[in-house]
Amino acid sequence: MSKTFDLFRRDFVKYFVIFAIAEVVIGLATLFANSVVQLPAIPTNTTDLSWVPGYLTALFELYFIIEVATLIVIPIAEGSAIKMAAEAIEERTVTLGASVRFALTKLVGLWAVSLVVGVIVVLGLVALIVPGIILAIMFCLALPALLLENTGILASLGRSRELVGHRWGKTFAAFLVLGLIILVISVVVTLLSSLFGGAGPVVSGFLSAFYEPIFPIALTVYFFSNRARITPPPQAGQVPMGYGPTLQSGMKFCPNCGTQLAASATFCANCGAKQPM
Repeated sequence: MSKTFDLFRRDFVKYFVIFAIAEVVIGLATLFANSVVQLPAIPTNTTDLSWVPGYLTALFELYFIIEVATLIVIPIAEGSAIKMAAEAIEERTVTLGASVRFALTKLVGLWAVSLVVGVIVVLGLVALIVPGIILAIMFCLALPALLLENTGILASLGRSRELVGHRWGKTFAAFLVLGLIILVISVVVTLLSSLFGGAGPVVSGFLSAFYEPIFPIALTVYFFSNRARITPPPQAGQVPMGYGPTLQSGMKFCPNCGTQLAASATFCANCGAKQPM
């Protein structure tokens, strides 16, 4: 949690900009949908159900417009945030434009993984709720695996399961706390945006950009943490010793794989191992 909020503070403006744009687009799409799709009035005579097909059709059209906009912009924002957080963790320059372009190249994969995980989790929740929670935990790191390790769709699901293995309780507790924090903030945002009447969706989206980056940043931090945990011990001769490469000023070697890193690096850019400070 500490690392997540530290990264969020360091590059707050960049995270805010990408999510503000995404949420404003969704808000505008919501306003547009409400202006072009009119839901039929529900008659007081409940025995007459002739209104149901028309109402359901209009409702589908309304949510279809909103969901299409959401499906396009939110994966881009989340993928960009994951990439920016990874760059910060690896002590590289965090560039908003480059991160957005990277997310765009992975957009199809982001859609596919989000859809597969979403369907699996929903089916699990419908079954007995608990299986849905277990599946959500199991595949929570699929997106970072897809983006940061360049894995395929199914491989990213397997990688997430591998990374979360033996840390089910900690993973659940971490994301439960994070979820509660986000829930409280979102309730406050909803109440504030309701004061703006018809412009509420746009205002809500703009305010949501203040907290929505937290979740993908947390996913990225947890991904690096778990990857470092399961990294195999170094082979003999991997770590530079004796007459190895000259250490530059302000640099250090990863004790796990020998990669030269900035002295302030938290994780190794090569193997993901957590670095002693």
